Amino acid sequence: MTRAWDDLDRLVTAVEGRSTHLTSRIHGVDHWRAVGATAASLADVQDRTPGLEPDRQLLLLFALLHDAKRVDDGRDLEHGPRAAVLLQDLRDEGLLALDDARAAILHEALRDHTNGTLSDEPTIAVCWDADRLLIHRVGFTPNARFCSTEEGRRRADAGELPDLVGPPTWREVAALLAVA
Repeated sequence: MTRAWDDLDRLVTAVEGRSTHLTSRIHGVDHWRAVGATAASLADVQDRTPGLEPDRQLLLLFALLHDAKRVDDGRDLEHGPRAAVLLQDLRDEGLLALDDARAAILHEALRDHTNGTLSDEPTIAVCWDADRLLIHRVGFTPNARFCSTEEGRRRADAGELPDLVGPPTWREVAALLAVA
């Protein structure tokens, strides 16, 4: 599969330059990278079940984009739809090369990630679980009933919570996801 981006550093710079709440300690770039690292660990488990393998490039893109358009750390339920618009803008500008089918999956993952719903689509399921397992950063305990994957539910039930801060660089996140 052809990589969806030509230059990861250029893509990250473009997203960070358009971010509306980049420096947040709760929803900022440290959290984004933590979502990417958590998605990588969930994907490693999902890959063992045929038919449940997530698209690892989309996992990285979800991590990068999902909170990029938050306006604050409060209950900003429209940040997911705004992130989906950012995805389309990046495609229109040629910074992301995604076919319509892959873009639709990522669009749904971004748009609906705060709705509390579940998904049986493997990539969306991992995206949402990776973010939801990190809810302990705001004082809530992850709840298995809000996890779409078996592994996400297992980790929530066991209290196996991911690190709140992700790897220091996006290249390291990409390496964890095997899309470097």
